[in-house]
Amino acid sequence: MQNYGLTEYQIKKAKEKLEFNKDFMRRNGVQIDDKIIPFADFVSNSYLNSNRYVAELQHRAWSVYEYAEEKGLKNIFLTLTLPSVWHKSKTFKGKLIPNEKFGGRTYIKIYTKQKKRYKFINAKVIQDIPFKEPILDFKETIDKYTPRNASKELSKMLKKFFDDRSYKSIEKSDRCYFRVTEPHKNGTPHIHMSLFVPSDNIKPILKALNRFFPAPLSEIEIEVRNPVSYLMKYVLKSLDDLRGKDAKITNLTLWYLYHGISRFYTSRTFVSLEVYRKLNGMYTLRDLTKDYLSEELSIYIDTTTNKIAKIENEYGIIYTPKLVNWYDKLVDVDHTYLEGEFETIYRVKDKKPLQTYYEKGDERYIILDGIITEIKKKPYQMKNYELNNYYESISINSVNPHHYAVTHNLMLDRGLIVGERLKLDDAHEAVEIF
Repeated sequence: MQNYGLTEYQIKKAKEKLEFNKDFMRRNGVQIDDKIIPFADFVSNSYLNSNRYVAELQHRAWSVYEYAEEKGLKNIFLTLTLPSVWHKSKTFKGKLIPNEKFGGRTYIKIYTKQKKRYKFINAKVIQDIPFKEPILDFKETIDKYTPRNASKELSKMLKKFFDDRSYKSIEKSDRCYFRVTEPHKNGTPHIHMSLFVPSDNIKPILKALNRFFPAPLSEIEIEVRNPVSYLMKYVLKSLDDLRGKDAKITNLTLWYLYHGISRFYTSRTFVSLEVYRKLNGMYTLRDLTKDYLSEELSIYIDTTTNKIAKIENEYGIIYTPKLVNWYDKLVDVDHTYLEGEFETIYRVKDKKPLQTYYEKGDERYIILDGIITEIKKKPYQMKNYELNNYYESISINSVNPHHYAVTHNLMLDRGLIVGERLKLDDAHEAVEIF
């Protein structure tokens, strides 16, 4: 099985991370009325509800393509790779061998007289580390050349092109793209991108691409008949292990998971994906964007959290978040206690007030329909000092055992206490043992 540069330790940690994420999604959720709905039921990503995730990727790609077709834009297909310094190994006669030009090399090349050839051995690289107040700066050392940093480097390379006059001179509505990141066999990422521009801009764009990314860094094609299918084969290849009845996680998925690398990106041609996902398929991306730009759809944002508070169309409210897991409403609170400035949720376009928040010290309230409700932080939302004080203030008998166990384990994870983790499967027994 191809390991994509992953070590046994990295594969182990990626699997642990995967199981932890799945377990968290199954054990936690939102409360709607009297029913608890696990996150796993509605969250979609590469390993939870993968069919829904794949469908969304395809919808995003086809939306960009249809938009480009409607605009009469032409396609340029780009494959972009990194210089040799980013590659830990290289292919030689069908096999991967260490790359002596690798910037983060863990091997040195020596000549053996007996076999009259070079070989590579493990070595520690001693390096001067620049010191910047108040920490050592490792950004430009051998620790720089990881797949995650390599993915960021690819984005930086593309940004140089996107900032070039040849591209920026094109109207935003007349340029768009979608791209996918995938690993080479050695674990170093590379990019496939479909770029759509007006036909009059093809020559200057090609000239710029060749200037920024001369061969062998790039391969460019301009006669791709179906760019969506051409690019989606790279996306679906990285998801093959997640589809079908006998889905099994392969090292390809673990590579994305361990290094925290996203498979797919598009240009900001449409409304934010967060808005699209909130409406759960009510609109296509193109229709949603069209209605928003024509002001047939209004989006309200909470300025204190930058989260979506409400979405309206011409028929009324089509999305509003449910208030979940709040403590008892403080109906009888003295209004004179709330003195000072209020924070408000605003409508994006015309700053129309929607809901009002108030903060005093560590206390936070929301006013809805004349009812004042105190909002209390969850343990995972607290800073270390707050969490420590909260943990010391609660006892086994004063809170729900499951809540106590979660708080105890969080204290352990942050290194604030020493001890054994409490099992969440049977919180009552775990608390009694503790």
